[in-house]
Amino acid sequence: MNTLPLVSAWRLVGLIVVMSQLAGCAGLTNLTRPWTAPEVALLQLQPKALGLTRQVLVATLAVKNPNDRTLPIKAMTYRIGLEGQDVAEGGGALAQQIPAFGSATVDVEVNGSLLTLIQQLPVLALKNRPLDWNIAGTVTIADGLITLPYRYSGKIDPQQLRTGIKPTL
Repeated sequence: MNTLPLVSAWRLVGLIVVMSQLAGCAGLTNLTRPWTAPEVALLQLQPKALGLTRQVLVATLAVKNPNDRTLPIKAMTYRIGLEGQDVAEGGGALAQQIPAFGSATVDVEVNGSLLTLIQQLPVLALKNRPLDWNIAGTVTIADGLITLPYRYSGKIDPQQLRTGIKPTL
């Protein structure tokens, strides 16, 4: 009886198993390699509803994905400042798929401080020069398993603060 073909068959099966395991590891590496936090920029900050008990603004954000794979955003938090003073913050679910090296514009609701808004927004909106802004927060991806912090700053035209006020009680 010749056992040589049987041994070669088992070697072939072993080789196939090892190759499939290596291919699986390559796929796993794609899932576990580090993520880079997205770049977040403030494009606009508009009052939505200003009242005594609640001040809601809509922040339009540009979110850029610097990764070589789709960024599956599940949630975000944000703290927004103008001219060095925090004016709004918020967070919540945000189902957004940003393609590799792509970008998206998202509108998010943020809550402002009544005292800060009354003191700052009218004065800032009337300035004739670009305003310094900063934004910081976190992006949650991968069904909530990974949280990426971010912090960016830039300049915004004060005209981007002038429209959209809808008074409420």
